[in-house]
Amino acid sequence: MELNKECMEILQYMIEKDDYVQLEEIAARYKITNRGIRYKIDKIESFLVKNGFGYFDKKYKKGIRINDTLKVKEYMQKFIGEYTPYKYVYSKYERKLFMTLKLLQSNEYIKIKDFEEKLCVSKNTLLKELDEIGYELEKYDLKLVRKPRLGLIADGLEMNKRNAVIDIMAKSVSAEDVVNYVSKKSIQSKINNLQFSTLFEDIDIDFIDRLIKKAEIDLKREFSDEAYGGLITHLSIMIKRVQLDKVIYLPELDDGFVKSTVEYQVALEIIGKIEEYYNIVVPEMESCYIVIHLLGAKVVNNTFQAGDTCGENELQSLIKVMTEYVESIYNINLNNEREGLYQGLLLHLRPSLYRIKYGSRIENPLFDRIKQEQGNLFKVVEAACKYLEEFIGEELGEHETSYIVLHYAAALARYKQRIDGKTRIIIVCGSGIGASKMIASKISERFNLDIMGTYGSRNVDVELKSTCDFIISTIDIGGLNKDEYIKISPLFSENDIKKLEKYLVPVAKKEQQGEELLLVNRILAKVKKHCEVRDEEQLRYEILYELKKQNEKEINKVEKNSLKDFIKRENIELKLNCKDWIDAIGKASDILIKKDSITEKYKEGIIENFEKLGPYMVIAPGICLAHVDRTDEINETCMSLVNLKYPIKFNSEFNDPVKLILTFATKDKQSHLNALLEFMSLINNSKDLDRLMTTSSKDEVREILKKYKRM
Repeated sequence: MELNKECMEILQYMIEKDDYVQLEEIAARYKITNRGIRYKIDKIESFLVKNGFGYFDKKYKKGIRINDTLKVKEYMQKFIGEYTPYKYVYSKYERKLFMTLKLLQSNEYIKIKDFEEKLCVSKNTLLKELDEIGYELEKYDLKLVRKPRLGLIADGLEMNKRNAVIDIMAKSVSAEDVVNYVSKKSIQSKINNLQFSTLFEDIDIDFIDRLIKKAEIDLKREFSDEAYGGLITHLSIMIKRVQLDKVIYLPELDDGFVKSTVEYQVALEIIGKIEEYYNIVVPEMESCYIVIHLLGAKVVNNTFQAGDTCGENELQSLIKVMTEYVESIYNINLNNEREGLYQGLLLHLRPSLYRIKYGSRIENPLFDRIKQEQGNLFKVVEAACKYLEEFIGEELGEHETSYIVLHYAAALARYKQRIDGKTRIIIVCGSGIGASKMIASKISERFNLDIMGTYGSRNVDVELKSTCDFIISTIDIGGLNKDEYIKISPLFSENDIKKLEKYLVPVAKKEQQGEELLLVNRILAKVKKHCEVRDEEQLRYEILYELKKQNEKEINKVEKNSLKDFIKRENIELKLNCKDWIDAIGKASDILIKKDSITEKYKEGIIENFEKLGPYMVIAPGICLAHVDRTDEINETCMSLVNLKYPIKFNSEFNDPVKLILTFATKDKQSHLNALLEFMSLINNSKDLDRLMTTSSKDEVREILKKYKRM
């Protein structure tokens, strides 16, 4: 019987499991009905029996398992690598993927008959799928041309064709698949086999692998598995296209900048070796295109020294300002975490900015989860990134911002638990430093440990393993046996938490608990001086209970501090007429000074920060969030809101002029956060924001603020 992609995945899962598995477990994993899974299991079993293997071993309440798993695994590896169209049914997605890649790489017309024979599908089916391919190619400014008796060809700029191939490969083949193909010549699926045979035909993949490893040494950095796969793909495409005399053209390239980089020298060395090995002449523009890929390649490690590349000092200064902004919003000081945070951001941002500069944006597969779980932090970081956008003259976009959020989330997680004697672990992730920070942050929240570093799977070996207690990886590691590391899902599910609980010590629920017990004992000692205590343990319990009740009341009190609670009528001034930004900050602060909530020095501190660090407090078009980290000059947590009669320039390139100023001061790390979150939600509603900027009614302001109360 013929197998399809889903049957192959189920069979591979059972091989990897190498144990009894319940049908309900498989059905839940692949989101199939119980009836559907039974049909697929029967199909898989028939396939195995037909090819000389026994029936499944079935046991009541335990499930089913494969007999002679090792031989089945060896057979399936061979089966995946063979061309067997009558034993495997390609899905519509797989057929379209194969045809698209073939069309993008072909220099000649391809007849539909060729696809019919290769995929064993009718002409009518393929014609419908080719119509869909035509629409999808338009996204890359390419056109699918059909000519009678000649066939089909993808028409358009060479750069668009290559970008399309790289983008499609990145979406359909995992970094793990490419690494396994290069290092172990292992193919994971039938469609992988078709893709790799199409892409790497007549390419010495080991030669390309050596070139990239040499580039890593010369550049003193370790590419992520994802970037490594992209470079393998790019160089292979380049060689084949140059052989066909199809050369790339980059009309907006900053030629002087590109040639000044160390990456350019590395690219020239790569080109020289390729020319010698393949006996071809590679045009100069191809060298520049390789430079762009090297500059934009995501990394997991780097040993470059600060200031040894163009713009590095400016980037470090920007990271410092961004971090100070985040610290000021959360009213914390990331002393111990700052060095690791700066290094991680520098490592991530340097290639990211080059990607954005040359129009090669990426999507974060964890974007929705990050925005959902780190909603407040996302808005804070988004505001902090305005400096970065001014620096590069481009908008980052939410997906690029989400990677930066991961770094701050990890730093905040480390800040929350500075505990000695932690288990030492290493994180391995194929998607680069941003994704590894997400995993690190989630693990740190749950377990008492010290993360020694993040690596790509290609550079993990027994020697590195000896430097830590555990290696936790989201992908297979070719250099280690499976029992030498802990593999988890990139999404870090509840099942992964349970798996890690077998190895790691969970974080204590509350460090405060020990302090509470000490306080209880001190109170108890005072009581015993003056009273006879009949049941000491019972009294200790009741005192502890009352303390906890009081703590809960304080927490609830903090949580109830909404924007409307802080901004009373007397804290609002509307249609203020100010001569400049200093006057505007002064008058907004004076509202709180008159109430003795802050001192004159707090106002001076805001102005000093503006003069020293620039208009980083202008967080969005027309909006200033005025504050400074001077708790000694704050008598109570407070806020004021003013709108200006005439817009005023605060010297912010993208967010001037300012119409609305929210001034706040906080004595602790929590009481203002809920109100700020409400304010962020408000400014995302353009209609209410416009009303707030233009109204002359305090009642209307209070009415608007009330809408955003979170509880």
